[in-house]
Amino acid sequence: MCTLTYIPTKEGYIFTHNRDERSNRPTSKSFQQKEINGRSVYYPEDLEAHGSWIAFADNNTSACLLNGGRKTYVRKTPYRKSRGLVVLECFEFDSPNEFFENYDFQGIEPFTLLIRHRSGLFQITHDVDETNIKNHNPEKTNIWSSTTLYTKQVRAKREKWFTNWLAKSPELNPANIQAFHNSAGDGDTENDLIMSRWGILQTLSITQIAISGQQALLTYRDFIQQSADQREVVIQ
Repeated sequence: MCTLTYIPTKEGYIFTHNRDERSNRPTSKSFQQKEINGRSVYYPEDLEAHGSWIAFADNNTSACLLNGGRKTYVRKTPYRKSRGLVVLECFEFDSPNEFFENYDFQGIEPFTLLIRHRSGLFQITHDVDETNIKNHNPEKTNIWSSTTLYTKQVRAKREKWFTNWLAKSPELNPANIQAFHNSAGDGDTENDLIMSRWGILQTLSITQIAISGQQALLTYRDFIQQSADQREVVIQ
C-alpha cells in the first residue's frame, strides 16, 4: 500500500488510493460501516487482518495508509497488530494531534498515515525508532507512494507524472482523477500506477473519497473480484 493523491477542490477535497498488495489477500467486495467514537466510519475491509487502507467518518475525517515510513528497515515479525487497524483506531480520537500524542505505536510495522481533518491535513510517519507528525497545506495537491514498494527515484518519477498531468489543467472531478490513477506511467508494469510484479504483487483496487460541501462520495473498485461499490454520505 500503495499510491495516494490528495487534491483540494473549491468545495472540499479528493483522496484517491491505489492499493498494491498480494493478489491473494482477501478483501471485502463493498464498503463496511462501523460506529467509532459516535461516528459512522466507512471503509473497505482487509479480511485477513480486519483493518483497512482507507476510511471516512461522517464528521468529514479521512484516513489513508501507505506501508513504510521514511527509513528502510528489516521486517521483524510477528508484529503486535496490523497497520490496517491503525486506520480504524485513529477515529477513536477527536483530532490527529490527540491520536499522535496518545496512541501506542510500539510493535507496529512502519507506516505513513495521512489524515484530513477539519483542522487540516496531517501526515503521521511511524518508523522503527521514532514517530513524527507533520502538517501539510490542505490547499495544495500532493502525491505519496509506498516507500517499501517504490525507490526514491521511482517516487520522484511518479511525482513528475502527477505534476505533468495537473499542468494540462484537467477538470479536477472524481472521474478524471480516477482516470489518472488508472493510466499514469511509462510502460514499466512494475512501477506504473496500475502495477504488477512477479504475478504476486499488483494493484488490487482503487478507492476514492470525494468531498463536496456537506456530501461525501465514496467509490471502491476491486479489480480482482471485479466488484464495485459507491456510497453517498451526508456530513454531520
